[in-house]
Amino acid sequence: MDNNRGSQFRKWDLHLHSLDTILNNNYNITNATSDELFLELLNTIKESNIEVVGLTNYFRFTDKDFQLKTYLEKNGIVVFMNLEVRLSNINKVDELFDYHIIFNDRLDEQLIKNLLGELKADIGNEEKAFNLLTKTEIEKQANISFDTLIKALRQNPSLKNKYLTGFLTRGHGSATSDSDSRNLAVYEKICINTDSIIHSSCNDPLTCVDPKCKHNNLENDRDYWLNKSKYVRPLLQSSDAHSFNQIGKKFSWIKAEKTFQGLKQILFEPEDRISLTIEKPQLEKVELVIDHISISEKNIYLSENLNAIIGGRSNGKSTLLNSIAKKLNKNVSDQNFVFNNMNEFKIFWKDGNESYDRQVEYIPQEYMFKLANNENELNILVNKIIRSRNLDKKLEEYDDECKTIRADIQLLLTEYFSKIEKLENLVKPDEEKETTLTRLEEYREKHLSILSESDFNTEEKNVFQQKKAEKEKFEKNIQEYELQKNLVSKLGIQSASLKYQENLIDESILREFSEFFEKVNKELQDNFKEKQKNINSTLDSQIYNAKNEVVKIEKNNAYIKGIKFLKTNTELIKLEELIQSETQILQLIEDFEHQKDTLEKEIEESRITIIDRYSMYKSAREKLESKFKISEIDLEISLKFKMINLYDEFAYINGQGNLKNNFIESLTVDFDAIISSIFNQTDLRFNNNKTIRNLIEHFFSTHFYDYDFRIVYQDDEFKQMSPGKKAFVILKLILEFSDSKIPVLIDQPEDSLDNRAIYNELTKYIKDTKKQRQIIIVTHNPNVVVGSDCENIIIANQHSNIYKNKNNEKFAYVNGGLENSFTRKSDYILDSQGIREHIFEILEGGKDAFEKREKKYNVK
Repeated sequence: MDNNRGSQFRKWDLHLHSLDTILNNNYNITNATSDELFLELLNTIKESNIEVVGLTNYFRFTDKDFQLKTYLEKNGIVVFMNLEVRLSNINKVDELFDYHIIFNDRLDEQLIKNLLGELKADIGNEEKAFNLLTKTEIEKQANISFDTLIKALRQNPSLKNKYLTGFLTRGHGSATSDSDSRNLAVYEKICINTDSIIHSSCNDPLTCVDPKCKHNNLENDRDYWLNKSKYVRPLLQSSDAHSFNQIGKKFSWIKAEKTFQGLKQILFEPEDRISLTIEKPQLEKVELVIDHISISEKNIYLSENLNAIIGGRSNGKSTLLNSIAKKLNKNVSDQNFVFNNMNEFKIFWKDGNESYDRQVEYIPQEYMFKLANNENELNILVNKIIRSRNLDKKLEEYDDECKTIRADIQLLLTEYFSKIEKLENLVKPDEEKETTLTRLEEYREKHLSILSESDFNTEEKNVFQQKKAEKEKFEKNIQEYELQKNLVSKLGIQSASLKYQENLIDESILREFSEFFEKVNKELQDNFKEKQKNINSTLDSQIYNAKNEVVKIEKNNAYIKGIKFLKTNTELIKLEELIQSETQILQLIEDFEHQKDTLEKEIEESRITIIDRYSMYKSAREKLESKFKISEIDLEISLKFKMINLYDEFAYINGQGNLKNNFIESLTVDFDAIISSIFNQTDLRFNNNKTIRNLIEHFFSTHFYDYDFRIVYQDDEFKQMSPGKKAFVILKLILEFSDSKIPVLIDQPEDSLDNRAIYNELTKYIKDTKKQRQIIIVTHNPNVVVGSDCENIIIANQHSNIYKNKNNEKFAYVNGGLENSFTRKSDYILDSQGIREHIFEILEGGKDAFEKREKKYNVK
């Protein structure tokens, strides 16, 4: 097998004027022999790495032109004869249109000469055969109507399918039209009946000498003819060289075999088969491209784009693919065949190395279908994609946040139930407050009545009562101040601390933060102690002042007289004791009420805090949902939360009646609205000695949501897709969501897909993907091969009595592009016909696939 890879990019210049060009000949041929000129042209072409030329002349070809064609071909240059003529039609600047006919390189020379004798040019008062025109006539007058030219070409049976046509859209002789309806009609006719656009426009601002040039004609015109024109046409860049120094400056990269059939592929794939870049289009990393494989020292060369292995049943298609995978240490099932002589099976990479430790993506037969129906395996794939996009960090952050929320709620619940227990353990005094107040009032009235009957005058009595009340107030204040002082002395603060992820933050940065927090904590402690000291000092001052006031009262004459009177009056003493007792009881009651009110308030605040903290789960979910999204064109992976099974979670709630169902249904309908009512679900009944406390603890300790990965393709949910579409989405997930550009090995993907998916989606997807990474695919579907414009088709055959291989080899292979077409007699099946004919024979519907491809742009 020769070193061919099917269709590959090569430099073509299809508008290069011959050494004998009639007009504007600047080859400086006067002082050189034909041999010298031929050699110089050959060397110039080769030095420019041009492999195919369109040897061009005006209206006719000379014998020297045909001799030059033969010479170049013998020296490895493929030559198409390009006839440039002038049409009688006028463009918008009153110039006659220039027009080109490019002939099949295998077309017999005499047929072209016959045509040049048949075609007649208008030279003013008469018509004259092309091959009889003089230089002056060609330069000044000769033209032919478009209709006459096309009619002559199409009516000549010897020329059928053996030429392509082209016109210019810029420069002198370009086919352009003004707004005149007749001119527009002519322009429309030319567009419809012409194969290609031939350019010779600036594409290099460094060498351009035209100050008005924007250097974007190629880009704009290519975009127009591919995407905006009613008639999609390939656009070719060429040199229009009339001198040696013009050769190699302008050219096209055409991806095709160097044949006329190869050239015709630009009609069917005008965008992908032509590149107008300066450098050759190719994948960036040669170490990620398999150059060729060797089986017992017989080489199969591969395209860096799409390679399709086809053949009859059991003819070694999958064997070849599986052997590549096996040799590269992929897990190949024992049910999948590989070559027996794997030691003689070798893989060479484009960087020149033979290597078996490089990675490939291997997708065996029915793998996509199996994956689509295995949720665990699908999740593994999705998780792999998530890791490749670093979104696993988002999931880890979410999990950490949920753990923090749960830990915080656990502490809050502990505090909450501690307060509940304190409230439950509060002992209410036996006495009632209103009764105590009534008794106290009675005792005080009796006390006052006795005092009023004593020798106390009214003024002394009033002063005594006032001083006594003041003394009680100051003593109560002293108790409160001392209590506050004791509480302030017990106050403490927590030091600020740094939260961080282990092993992620740099030690020097961590050290800097630690030193900062150490300084902050010291300042905080010092400031706190100073504040504590100041507050206690204020309380000491208040206690001191209150005690001084008590001393003053105790030295007051009216107060002293009253106290002495009380001590000598038994009834008053008894009343004083009763008043003191009832006052103490009242204090106990008020203390109880204060503690109860305080605890109830704190309990309510704890509930609110717990609910607020629990609502942080929702915030965490929303944040993750908003940040977690992977999109590639029309395929998206997102994250969707769903509620876990609440009936399993609340199995301990008694199911009698509708209370349990109503509770769970309300959670399902509006979970957030029910959270605040959990503390008050007193109507629920519980099994297994559970209580409302168990419900509260369980509810707020549980996050009732889990997430699923949501895969959407073209607005369809993965779970709702047909099996075939699911399998196709799996393929996109494997390839499209990976940043890796390693080669892809796929075995018969159509087995997992339906026919519509194959042509409409798989075909387009493979065409797009092959531009980014090498694909080697086994298939029996013609749409995968033809519709994807496969660069390199490998035909597999197993030796038999009917379909023989050379040397009786068990498995043999031949490869080439779609344009490779011929038939010939041979004892060996692989040599008997071209790739196109093998596709017709092997793949059911192969001929239809070619016809569909070739009618895509209504090519004439």
